[in-house]
Amino acid sequence: MSFREVSGGWGRIEEVKSYYDEKAESYDEVFGTLYFRVYDVVTWKFLEPYVPVEPDALILDAGGGTGRWSIRMARKGCRVVLLDASEGMLRVAARRVEDEGLQRRVIVKKGDIAEGGFGDETFDMVLCEHALFLFEEPDVVLRELRRVLKKKCRLIISAQNRYVQSLSSLSDTPSADNVDRAFRILAGREHQCMTTDGEVKIYAWSPDEFRAMLERNGFFVEKVVGKVVTMPLRIKKEVYLGREFSEDLFDKILQFELALCERQDALALAGHFQVIAYKP
Repeated sequence: MSFREVSGGWGRIEEVKSYYDEKAESYDEVFGTLYFRVYDVVTWKFLEPYVPVEPDALILDAGGGTGRWSIRMARKGCRVVLLDASEGMLRVAARRVEDEGLQRRVIVKKGDIAEGGFGDETFDMVLCEHALFLFEEPDVVLRELRRVLKKKCRLIISAQNRYVQSLSSLSDTPSADNVDRAFRILAGREHQCMTTDGEVKIYAWSPDEFRAMLERNGFFVEKVVGKVVTMPLRIKKEVYLGREFSEDLFDKILQFELALCERQDALALAGHFQVIAYKP
């Protein structure tokens, strides 16, 4: 069996792990920016109602990183398996779980979300938040997540919007070459990267592509929510990635986001999508 078959086409998995190992200790600092504060509120608004609260319920947090969502979900009373490939991220997660006193409710496990090693229909819910973008071949991941999810249970999953990626790649004073690159991103022939060497690529899809991808892998899509519609195309980068902003500004942008996020005709404007789907 090839590496591509078992890992969902991560690009170069060692570079991905190395990137997150290096970023692990400071990773959560980004969530203090205006962009991610808004992102987090919208994410939790459309995640929390689906989290099972029964003490015997078991959730898979696929690509759970430093445990920010595992901890929130476990606080509601369920049990969570946090699965991630980065040892650095898992060390931070284990420390946070211990600080919260949730060792009995959160299991921290190293592994590839495309081949987690769990039995069929193990989980009462699966969360895959801000992780699918690392996979060149997302169908491999989705088939695995469907396999381990119980029937009639939900998958909550996010993806990045290729339309916004393409447009945001244009500079304030675009050149012909810059516009050509934006076209290549739009067509899926080029990808934005998380590393300067280009090793860790970001894969993105249009709203229709993301829905179709879930449906062909056996999920019924209940709802698609747009996240960060106001950013990055409409607010300067130094503002939305800044940490100094008034609570009044935050509240007003959040209300703007909440007014748009469930509008299906606004999905193409969103930087990310969050889908609530279930396994028939």
